[in-house]
Amino acid sequence: MNVVDSLNPFRCALEGIADAISTQRHLRIHVVVAGFVALFGLLLGLSYVDLLLLLMAIALVVITELLNTAVELTVDLVSPGVSSIARRAKDIAAGAVLFAALVSVAIGIIILAPPLFRALVASPFSAQSAMLAVAALGLGGSILTALLPRRRRQDPSSELTSRQR
Repeated sequence: MNVVDSLNPFRCALEGIADAISTQRHLRIHVVVAGFVALFGLLLGLSYVDLLLLLMAIALVVITELLNTAVELTVDLVSPGVSSIARRAKDIAAGAVLFAALVSVAIGIIILAPPLFRALVASPFSAQSAMLAVAALGLGGSILTALLPRRRRQDPSSELTSRQR
């Protein structure tokens, strides 16, 4: 077995992650929020232990979202019609994501709220407070953008056909 063959599983895994990010809106939201949480942690100068706990919470949510996507695709493949069992399987997988997200939010609040409050109250006009405010606005804007409905791209040939009518 050569080096290229041994790297193939990593390439497949990365392609799977890229596919999930490109097709799953909730995963994109989780990834954006994770980036901002990490940014807040760094701007607040959190300890390595706190950063590690935040990273573990982020990983929990992303992993459950990836598994939820895999479950949904598998259920759709084996049960293309309407099925109460298929619906239950999807609902349970989605429930796992919801639970992971709620636990992660609690962890984030417990870790980030006290130093964030101290930073904003102690010196509201400092450079750190300004960076935190900009990061918060960026987070809000990113989430809002992710939640907006996306316009579907039309096939160029169908666009031409609709113009000719």
